[in-house]
Amino acid sequence: MKQSKETVNRRHQRIIEIFNEKNPLYVTELSTKLDISELTVRRDFEALAKMGIVERFHGGARLIVRHDDTPEYSSKNTIAQEQKRQIAQIAARYIKDGDTVFLNAGTTTFEIIKAIKDKHITVVTNNSLASIVLRNTNASLIATGGEFNAKNLSYSGVLATYLINKIFSSVTVLGVNGLSAAEGVTTAYYPETMINQEFLKQSKGLKIIACDGSKLGKTFSFNTAHITGIDLVITDSSALPAEIEKIRQQGIQVVMADEDAPAM
Repeated sequence: MKQSKETVNRRHQRIIEIFNEKNPLYVTELSTKLDISELTVRRDFEALAKMGIVERFHGGARLIVRHDDTPEYSSKNTIAQEQKRQIAQIAARYIKDGDTVFLNAGTTTFEIIKAIKDKHITVVTNNSLASIVLRNTNASLIATGGEFNAKNLSYSGVLATYLINKIFSSVTVLGVNGLSAAEGVTTAYYPETMINQEFLKQSKGLKIIACDGSKLGKTFSFNTAHITGIDLVITDSSALPAEIEKIRQQGIQVVMADEDAPAM
């Protein structure tokens, strides 16, 4: 019987978690551990290899470890900091009292959390730092929990996506590693891609990408969504004008945070 895409994605996510505990992995051991057929394991390895996550060898696969794709949170926090604050102030205008807001982890979305803390809203996020900002504020916080990633201070994994799957948002704001008209929304960290996809799937309102101009025109390993899967991009004037025009030609609104924003 053909399995749903969601079931397969969850199993792929679980396999990556196991790879993080033991690398490489062999078909026979993973078949036993997950109680699935060796044929299914081989298909999963092949799918993950096509995504550039693992490389195959006879009888198994190894996780491809990239040391340079994702900067540490502390180093990212110093990049384009003023632009991120400006982007956050514009993003906050699209969030109203009563909204349920999805926000992923990252330095730009962390600035947005700070900008919306006094609104009467519900924030759903995998950002582990959110509780520091939102305690004793008007905003309610639902933290996804899940597997903690010390590199970008986020939660991911099956527990996180399970919780997100039980909630619908009225506004979704995602920070990204890369955004282009051709390749869409991309990230450097596969588990974060799974979180972003779940956020978008459960969105019932405005879908916003918030990123400084350095992210436009960049493509990273893992695709979250086609450009037409979002409604609005908030960036700054350091972005490549040609890329901004290409995105607008796809019917996506682009707001420059360091210029006058359109009337709401």
